[in-house]
Amino acid sequence: MKLAVIIGAGNIGRGFIGQLFSEAGWEVCCLDVAKPVVDALNEAGEYPLDIVSNTGTVRKIISPVRAVDGNDREAAARVTADADVCVTCVGAKAIKYIIPNLAAGVKLRISEGRGPLNLLICENLMDADAYIRSLLEPVLTAEELSSVGLVETSVGRMVPVPDKTLTEREPLLVRAESYGVLPFDRDAWLGELPDVPGLLPMSPFRFVVERKLYVHNMGHAVCAYLGTLCGYSSIAGAISDPGIRIAVREAMISSVRALSKRYGQDLDALLEHGADLVRRFGNRALGDTCARVGSDVPRKLAKSDRLTGAALSVLQTGERPVWMSLGAAAALRVYELSEGADFPDPGTAFSALTGVGEGPYYEDAMTFYHAIRNRVSTAGLEAELIGLADGMLAESGADGSAS
Repeated sequence: MKLAVIIGAGNIGRGFIGQLFSEAGWEVCCLDVAKPVVDALNEAGEYPLDIVSNTGTVRKIISPVRAVDGNDREAAARVTADADVCVTCVGAKAIKYIIPNLAAGVKLRISEGRGPLNLLICENLMDADAYIRSLLEPVLTAEELSSVGLVETSVGRMVPVPDKTLTEREPLLVRAESYGVLPFDRDAWLGELPDVPGLLPMSPFRFVVERKLYVHNMGHAVCAYLGTLCGYSSIAGAISDPGIRIAVREAMISSVRALSKRYGQDLDALLEHGADLVRRFGNRALGDTCARVGSDVPRKLAKSDRLTGAALSVLQTGERPVWMSLGAAAALRVYELSEGADFPDPGTAFSALTGVGEGPYYEDAMTFYHAIRNRVSTAGLEAELIGLADGMLAESGADGSAS
């Protein structure tokens, strides 16, 4: 039986990757530093996964599963060396902490004359392969590093933070939507491709990465920040608001048009992809929250990330990124409120977060921001912002008015 080692036994690791490999007949081993999770997985040898939708729940039992404590360097190196594929699902900020175990496993594998090791990178981070390479270069020789396939993926499945009331009864329970396709970078894979249903090799992969970040993640962020400002706690609740739904949809349409032009991809297929995402955001059973999706505002406003990156993509095609400016302004206001005090100079704060200090993205974001900040009540906020957006688009002669 082939072995998949999943570094990170959290939402994506168990809620998506474990299912993919288990249902393909592989053994799944989770490498994690949370000892209670490690012990529970080893005791049960399996875990429950609930696939949820607005029409009901389907339970799947993922097995066989075992776990290794990431604090045990020798055991972690051993299982990494034995893996047929490794997968990282730890979150962008934690990647640096997995490097010692990964490097030790690669060295052990090479010392035993084993073949190359492919690492599927399941992180919401642009150029994650280059980042991991930069962390491995100081601890591996050039020859050792050449035996590691650093393979970017695009994780589209939505797996929310576990509900505490449910996990108190079933500590290993994970809940997720049914979407089950994981595109990966065909050109970065070393050796024979894995026969795992749902794993989809694609080339060139840069388009796939940008589609995920600038359509899915960007639309999710717009929904979360506007939802927060309008008093919604859940993503499903926010997207049910007609005004927020318009803003999210128009932001996605703007982004997919830009991606279609830049990469020569089929526009109709991209538009359907965006429409499907809007529908999926309405999955009430996921219980996903605006707070979770909108967390870490500085990262999500950064120049290469979902909002600013999508805006710059639109600007490359000569269009005006009005809807990304709206989402970015909402993000700035949410961040400001979380800090507990109004920014004395919001323009400077915006530029520091986005790396953009002039041009239509900045200027429109400031217009939206002041409209949001100056309101006494949030009642009718969505309609006012959409009206502003329509006016901006009409002024620039752009297509895509929401009215």
